[in-house]
Amino acid sequence: MDSPFEFTPDLNELLLNKKLAKFGDSIVNFIYNAAVYNATKELKGIKVWDQCLAKACRDSPLRKYVGSRKNAGDLGDAVEAFIAFIYLRNPINITEMISILTKSITINKHLLKLNERELCSKAFTVLLDELCKNLGISK
Repeated sequence: MDSPFEFTPDLNELLLNKKLAKFGDSIVNFIYNAAVYNATKELKGIKVWDQCLAKACRDSPLRKYVGSRKNAGDLGDAVEAFIAFIYLRNPINITEMISILTKSITINKHLLKLNERELCSKAFTVLLDELCKNLGISK
């Protein structure tokens, strides 16, 4: 699958697409940093951790599509590929993704100083749940 517009219902294939994951990496970092800024009015420039995305993936409906023997890097790539696909297909736009993350970060802002990785994984879990719901993907 070279083009995200050639999507078939095979979500497993989409989540393993390395080109989408590379593209999605920059989207994930951008939307997370934009959401942190919206919630705190502080510029951070954070590189989103694979472990955060992996935990979000494990806690989301995507988990059943990525296989059971995946490491944090593979799960993080799956989330990045999924978010890149969503961005390219535009069932939900980037502003909405930032808004969903901002709401979650604002609710859990106390974690920003205590455990930002936990905050990040919670925010991305909420985002993935919403994106999956919009696409009719259930747990």
